[in-house]
Amino acid sequence: MQSLKTLQNITLTGITCLLTLASGEALAADFSGSTFDPGKIDSGIPGFVGDDGLGNVTPNNTVNPVFVDWASGYINYLPAEGVLEQWQTPERALGEVTGAFDGIVSLGELTAEQINSGVNPGEITLTFDRAIRNGDGADFAVFENGFGFADTGLLFAELAYVEVSTDGVNFVRFPSISRTPNPLDPIGQIDPTQVYNLAGKHVNNGVVISEDEFVQTSWGTPFDLDVLSAIAQPDLIDLNNINFVRIIDIPGNGAFTDAEGNPIYDPWQTPIPGSGGFDLEAVGVLNTHAIPEPGTVFGLVIFALSGICLNRSQHHSRSQR
Repeated sequence: MQSLKTLQNITLTGITCLLTLASGEALAADFSGSTFDPGKIDSGIPGFVGDDGLGNVTPNNTVNPVFVDWASGYINYLPAEGVLEQWQTPERALGEVTGAFDGIVSLGELTAEQINSGVNPGEITLTFDRAIRNGDGADFAVFENGFGFADTGLLFAELAYVEVSTDGVNFVRFPSISRTPNPLDPIGQIDPTQVYNLAGKHVNNGVVISEDEFVQTSWGTPFDLDVLSAIAQPDLIDLNNINFVRIIDIPGNGAFTDAEGNPIYDPWQTPIPGSGGFDLEAVGVLNTHAIPEPGTVFGLVIFALSGICLNRSQHHSRSQR
């Protein structure tokens, strides 16, 4: 296999795929690298596609049409204390992915004192025009603004739990895995192949090739509702009718754990004041309920009205007896 150093001489087209294959072989872990990783259950989903290659954000590429819907609204945006006003812009997380590093809303980051005092991490809940359903494979993807490094395959990014709900009251959390063995410093980098079912483990900003070269790429972290089949209470959560996706920041000092009880580490505390914690850019939907055609809608209305009339007629007939 070619050395990672040769990436500096490769054309933009296909650069992300080559990077991932190289880093995936070097890291050789269970889960996907930070972009495209064939054969892994959580391979990144490209935000952009086209002649310039999967995931690359260029004028020749367009937003990936595999996404049939995007978050259209939000409720309960509750950032941690200290987020600058310029990053308290939840509207930036709505609509299509952009791959822009500053097109985000920040959830903020807790200090050690706040964590020890039981302060809740920042969170936001996204809503959708059409319910997400449990279809084949991944059902939606979350885009953060992490960036990767070609020479190591590692990633600078902040992680978050992901939860879903049918009614906006009862939520179920995706069971996650984080096997990062040690705490990271504020500019530390995670090995994405050690992380599963946590938002933020894929590049959606760019890849640092060298001191002088930075390639803008966009990849979303996939989430498959079928994973929740064994833990979601069907009387509370309908996996074929998900209307809310909640993102909860994870302060990465190890105080918060994954589904196996492992401490979760990510760069902490983020060195950029006022924009720490998870930075949400977009949530794209892959499986959703189709909107009925106008003729179908008209037919359903007529059918419903006829049923109402029939019931009234039967009731009237019985009352005459």
